[in-house]
Amino acid sequence: MCGRIEFEDKKNGITAWYEISFEKKRPLDYFVGEIVKDNKVISKMFGTYMGYIDFDGIRYWDVRE
Repeated sequence: MCGRIEFEDKKNGITAWYEISFEKKRPLDYFVGEIVKDNKVISKMFGTYMGYIDFDGIRYWDVRE
């Protein structure tokens, strides 16, 4: 399963997206994304659905903990 999901909060000028794409060096559930406010990136995220999620290099969720 690959693709891009986008979200939009028009009232507050916030958009977000994440994308799952197949790369041989990455797990199949690996994703990357961004949160954008007024056309400025305010946060970058990456991780795996079954493992961990990092926002701006800080691990917010890890299945092992």
